[in-house]
Amino acid sequence: MDDDIPALLPLHQVAPLRTQADLHHQWRAMMGPLGFGSRRLWLLFLDPDDRPTELLMQIDDIPDVPREGETDSLLRLCHEVRREHGLGRVAVLLSRPGEGPVRASDRRWGRALLASGRRLDVPLAPLHLAHDAAVVPLAGDDLLAVV
Repeated sequence: MDDDIPALLPLHQVAPLRTQADLHHQWRAMMGPLGFGSRRLWLLFLDPDDRPTELLMQIDDIPDVPREGETDSLLRLCHEVRREHGLGRVAVLLSRPGEGPVRASDRRWGRALLASGRRLDVPLAPLHLAHDAAVVPLAGDDLLAVV
Protein backbone atom coordinates (compact mmCIF):
# COMPACT_ATOMS: atom_id res chain seq x y z
CA MET A 1 0.00 0.00 0.00
CA ASP A 2 1.32 3.45 -0.97
CA ASP A 3 0.58 5.45 2.19
CA ASP A 4 3.16 8.19 1.66
CA ILE A 5 1.06 11.09 0.33
CA PRO A 6 3.13 14.18 -0.51
CA ALA A 7 1.68 17.60 0.22
CA LEU A 8 -0.30 19.08 -2.66
CA LEU A 9 1.34 22.44 -3.26
CA PRO A 10 -0.31 25.47 -4.85
CA LEU A 11 0.46 25.43 -8.58
CA HIS A 12 2.75 28.46 -8.40
CA GLN A 13 4.98 26.52 -5.97
CA VAL A 14 5.27 23.32 -8.01
CA ALA A 15 8.65 22.80 -9.68
CA PRO A 16 8.69 21.82 -13.36
CA LEU A 17 7.56 18.24 -13.96
CA ARG A 18 10.40 17.12 -16.20
CA THR A 19 11.04 13.54 -15.07
CA GLN A 20 8.95 10.49 -14.43
CA ALA A 21 9.75 10.91 -10.72
CA ASP A 22 8.51 14.53 -10.78
CA LEU A 23 5.26 13.41 -12.42
CA HIS A 24 4.85 10.51 -10.01
CA HIS A 25 5.21 12.85 -7.04
CA GLN A 26 2.63 15.29 -8.46
CA TRP A 27 0.11 12.59 -9.36
CA ARG A 28 0.50 10.98 -5.94
CA ALA A 29 -0.17 14.32 -4.25
CA MET A 30 -3.18 14.97 -6.49
CA MET A 31 -4.74 11.53 -5.92
CA GLY A 32 -4.68 11.80 -2.11
CA PRO A 33 -5.91 8.67 -0.31
CA LEU A 34 -6.13 5.89 -2.88
CA GLY A 35 -9.29 3.98 -3.70
CA PHE A 36 -11.31 4.18 -6.89
CA GLY A 37 -14.88 3.14 -7.69
CA SER A 38 -14.51 3.30 -11.47
CA ARG A 39 -11.99 3.86 -14.26
CA ARG A 40 -11.03 7.46 -15.03
CA LEU A 41 -8.60 9.34 -17.22
CA TRP A 42 -6.92 12.44 -15.83
CA LEU A 43 -5.29 14.91 -18.22
CA LEU A 44 -3.10 17.62 -16.73
CA PHE A 45 -1.90 20.30 -19.14
CA LEU A 46 1.64 21.54 -18.60
CA ASP A 47 2.96 24.91 -19.67
CA PRO A 48 5.94 25.14 -22.07
CA ASP A 49 8.30 24.98 -19.05
CA ASP A 50 6.62 21.75 -17.81
CA ARG A 51 4.87 23.42 -14.89
CA PRO A 52 1.32 22.21 -14.20
CA THR A 53 -1.50 24.54 -15.13
CA GLU A 54 -5.03 24.83 -13.76
CA LEU A 55 -6.28 22.92 -16.79
CA LEU A 56 -7.12 19.44 -15.56
CA MET A 57 -9.65 17.24 -17.36
CA GLN A 58 -11.18 14.23 -15.66
CA ILE A 59 -13.08 11.73 -17.77
CA ASP A 60 -15.23 9.44 -15.65
CA ASP A 61 -16.36 5.86 -16.20
CA ILE A 62 -14.15 5.05 -19.17
CA PRO A 63 -14.57 1.53 -20.57
CA ASP A 64 -12.02 -1.24 -20.02
CA VAL A 65 -10.97 -0.99 -23.64
CA PRO A 66 -10.91 2.27 -25.61
CA ARG A 67 -13.54 2.34 -28.35
CA GLU A 68 -12.55 2.89 -31.97
CA GLY A 69 -11.42 6.50 -32.43
CA GLU A 70 -11.93 7.38 -28.75
CA THR A 71 -8.32 8.28 -27.98
CA ASP A 72 -7.99 10.18 -31.28
CA SER A 73 -11.02 12.31 -30.35
CA LEU A 74 -9.60 12.97 -26.92
CA LEU A 75 -6.15 13.88 -28.22
CA ARG A 76 -7.66 16.17 -30.89
CA LEU A 77 -9.29 18.09 -28.03
CA CYS A 78 -5.95 18.19 -26.21
CA HIS A 79 -4.28 19.49 -29.40
CA GLU A 80 -6.79 22.34 -29.62
CA VAL A 81 -6.49 23.23 -25.92
CA ARG A 82 -2.69 23.28 -26.19
CA ARG A 83 -2.80 25.46 -29.31
CA GLU A 84 -5.37 27.87 -27.89
CA HIS A 85 -3.53 28.38 -24.60
CA GLY A 86 0.08 28.04 -25.78
CA LEU A 87 0.73 24.97 -23.64
CA GLY A 88 3.30 22.19 -23.68
CA ARG A 89 2.97 18.51 -22.87
CA VAL A 90 -0.06 16.70 -21.50
CA ALA A 91 0.37 14.46 -18.46
CA VAL A 92 -2.01 11.49 -18.38
CA LEU A 93 -3.00 9.24 -15.50
CA LEU A 94 -5.36 6.28 -15.73
CA SER A 95 -7.04 5.41 -12.42
CA ARG A 96 -8.98 2.24 -11.70
CA PRO A 97 -10.28 0.12 -8.83
CA GLY A 98 -8.33 -2.92 -7.70
CA GLU A 99 -4.69 -3.59 -7.05
CA GLY A 100 -1.87 -5.59 -8.49
CA PRO A 101 0.23 -5.39 -11.60
CA VAL A 102 -0.54 -3.56 -14.80
CA ARG A 103 -3.50 -5.23 -16.53
CA ALA A 104 -4.14 -5.86 -20.21
CA SER A 105 -6.83 -3.15 -20.17
CA ASP A 106 -4.30 -0.64 -18.74
CA ARG A 107 -1.89 -1.54 -21.54
CA ARG A 108 -4.57 -1.07 -24.20
CA TRP A 109 -5.32 2.43 -22.93
CA GLY A 110 -1.64 3.30 -22.68
CA ARG A 111 -0.85 2.05 -26.18
CA ALA A 112 -3.89 3.78 -27.70
CA LEU A 113 -3.08 7.10 -26.00
CA LEU A 114 0.56 7.01 -27.09
CA ALA A 115 -0.37 6.10 -30.68
CA SER A 116 -2.95 8.92 -30.85
CA GLY A 117 -0.47 11.37 -29.36
CA ARG A 118 2.11 10.49 -32.03
CA ARG A 119 -0.45 10.60 -34.84
CA LEU A 120 -1.92 13.95 -33.77
CA ASP A 121 1.34 15.60 -32.66
CA VAL A 122 0.35 15.91 -29.00
CA PRO A 123 3.41 15.50 -26.76
CA LEU A 124 2.58 13.34 -23.76
CA ALA A 125 4.52 13.19 -20.52
CA PRO A 126 5.23 9.67 -19.18
CA LEU A 127 1.92 7.89 -18.54
CA HIS A 128 0.93 6.83 -15.03
CA LEU A 129 -1.53 4.38 -13.49
CA ALA A 130 -3.23 4.74 -10.10
CA HIS A 131 -5.03 1.86 -8.45
CA ASP A 132 -6.22 1.20 -4.93
CA ALA A 133 -2.71 0.49 -3.63
CA ALA A 134 -0.25 2.69 -5.54
CA VAL A 135 0.53 5.19 -8.27
CA VAL A 136 2.99 3.72 -10.77
CA PRO A 137 4.43 4.71 -14.14
CA LEU A 138 3.11 2.90 -17.19
CA ALA A 139 6.61 2.20 -18.43
CA GLY A 140 7.59 1.00 -21.88
CA ASP A 141 8.07 -2.58 -20.67
CA ASP A 142 4.56 -2.57 -19.20
CA LEU A 143 3.07 -1.39 -22.48
CA LEU A 144 5.06 -3.89 -24.57
CA ALA A 145 4.07 -6.90 -22.48
CA VAL A 146 1.97 -9.52 -24.26
CA VAL A 147 -1.73 -8.95 -23.67
